[in-house]
Amino acid sequence: MANMLSSGLGENMASIRARVSFPGILRGGGREANCTVRATKVSLPGEPSVFEYVDYSVGEVSKPLPDGLYQLLAQGKTISLRYKNGSWLSAAA
Repeated sequence: MANMLSSGLGENMASIRARVSFPGILRGGGREANCTVRATKVSLPGEPSVFEYVDYSVGEVSKPLPDGLYQLLAQGKTISLRYKNGSWLSAAA
């Protein structure tokens, strides 16, 4: 089902959603590791340069990391995460 975004002109336009992967860096506790980031790219039809990444998740990590707080750096954004018992969670979790 398409998500609906307001065009600002009183019309609704269906957004285009696509799962994508790109490189990221995890930093925390004096450690750093490369990783693969998965996200959903949301854009408007006919406006390929207008998009936002949402629903980030960490895929493969280049080396084992201990539980703790980390910063995920990817696509110009920094997201706070917590690694706990083999799972990546929101830092607030």
